[in-house]
Formats: sequence, C-alpha cells, structure tokens
Amino acid sequence: MSNFKSETRERRAKLAFRQRMKVLVGLAILLSGYALLAVGPETPSDWLMIRVFAGFGALIVGFGVAVLPLLEKITGGDDY
Repeated sequence: MSNFKSETRERRAKLAFRQRMKVLVGLAILLSGYALLAVGPETPSDWLMIRVFAGFGALIVGFGVAVLPLLEKITGGDDY
C-alpha cells in the first residue's frame, strides 16, 4: 500500500512540476509578445506590421498556455 502512495505522490509531483513549467513558458511567451509590440517611432512600416502581428500572436498563445490553465484550476474546470 505504501508503494502505491509513493507512486501517486511522485506522479502528482511530476504533474505539478509540468504545470509550473507550462505556466512559466506561457509567461515568457506573453512577455515576448509585449516586447514585440514595443516599437519605436522610427521603425519602418513593413517591420512594424510584422512585429505587431507577431506580438499579438504571442500574446494570444501565451495567454492560452499560461493563464487559461490557471483559470480552469481556480474555477474547477476538471470537475464533472
């Protein structure tokens, strides 16, 4: 029985670690999106559009990776 408990504890620890890493990666993607959106006034217009599209794409992906799982965990989205 204790072997089962230790295996369960290890599985939960691995899952928690993966979730934390996923949130950290998502936050890094979010920050890169904000950095891409920070453009100077002297930026050429063709690079401006590329950076803006890439920035908004990174914001959307980062939000999906980092924030949505946290909201799901808070609201109990896995409970049926």
